[in-house]
Amino acid sequence: MHSLFRIILNKSPLPMPTKQLYSFDQETFLNEYWQKKPLLIKGGLAGWSNPISADELAGLALEEHVESRLILSRPIANSLTESQWILEQGPFSEQRFSSLDEKNWTLLVQAVDHYAPEVAQLLAYFGFIPSWQIDDVMVSYATKGGGVGPHYDRYDVFLVQGQGQREWQIGQNCHQDTPLQEGQPLSLLTEFNNAETYLLSPGDILYVPPYASHWGTALDNDCMTYSVGFRSPSKAEMLDDYAGYIQRHCSEDERFRDADITTSGAGAIDAKTIDNLAAMLVEQLSDKEQLRRWFGRWASQSKYAETISDEAFDINDDEELVIDEVDFSDAALRIHRDTASRFYYINAGSSDDLSLQFFINGREVALAEPSQKLQHSIKVICNELVFSVEALQPWLEDEFARKVLAGMFENGELYVEDDSFQE
Repeated sequence: MHSLFRIILNKSPLPMPTKQLYSFDQETFLNEYWQKKPLLIKGGLAGWSNPISADELAGLALEEHVESRLILSRPIANSLTESQWILEQGPFSEQRFSSLDEKNWTLLVQAVDHYAPEVAQLLAYFGFIPSWQIDDVMVSYATKGGGVGPHYDRYDVFLVQGQGQREWQIGQNCHQDTPLQEGQPLSLLTEFNNAETYLLSPGDILYVPPYASHWGTALDNDCMTYSVGFRSPSKAEMLDDYAGYIQRHCSEDERFRDADITTSGAGAIDAKTIDNLAAMLVEQLSDKEQLRRWFGRWASQSKYAETISDEAFDINDDEELVIDEVDFSDAALRIHRDTASRFYYINAGSSDDLSLQFFINGREVALAEPSQKLQHSIKVICNELVFSVEALQPWLEDEFARKVLAGMFENGELYVEDDSFQE
């Protein structure tokens, strides 16, 4: 781990078909386990190769723009179960890594799938869950005894063992008022009642639903775990964002009217007023077209939206862009989708109409009456990370669509493999 802290993650050509886990029945999982109870998928990724080395992970943790944490545990004297936990926030230095002990620490790096296509490829195995629900892939490297203590998450997570072994204990179900330890930098449970213990080796997967307490401990050095985490936005968070969207898009002429006034006292707000107000708000929230436009933008916002340049290409600009890096006649050419970008579509009507809506990184791409071929192309680039250049041919048949396509390349949301970019 300490020998190399330089990282060059190659944007290599990786196929991105939907893949199947071994010894796993999707229908049974969705009906009996998803958001209900834990499940060990033994050998679910049998033969899968650990896609990123410990040195590469440490190299990411040196970067200013990468979210990383270092967690150390120190046993408390005269206690067999309690520890003092230390949390450090990245970015880190090579010297900090070199000074670490040989055990009892963990390095956590968020959104590694954004920086390493090899890690993003892991998501192809979880295609039975809509991709808009996926948050990111957090990768942890731990030495013997390393972990983050007994805790619970408010979201679903698949814990994929990449190398080494880790013991996972599953405890009681928690809730927002479950007591937490005081004086600790982490949200750790004051009480943990172990109900099941699992030993994960490379290729094993443990699914943990929201609020199920769990405690993982590395059993050896060079233990790496890939946490495929899912989004779990609160109702308050979504309503706040939606309210902001409505405020920005409602006309000033749309105002509250209370024509059915009844008088029960000058200072009274009568029941009829409340009924009228409720009807107005319900009518606003029942606007499915408005809801689709908001949700597509909200769901497609990048995890780190603040890192997206304000100078992103605007299709309304008069500037003419030429996609000179793409040879559309080369059938063997592969196009890559930026793994930090979020591409989604919504089919507002039947599968054969022209009502498909397309969203990229928090913006709606308005394509007037896209052809069936163009709709199919949109679905390809939303569903796949790597695809043939032939899938983009429909974009060349319309001047506006071609400009949109050029913008995606200009923004780096789509790119061609650069053979000169080598480690």
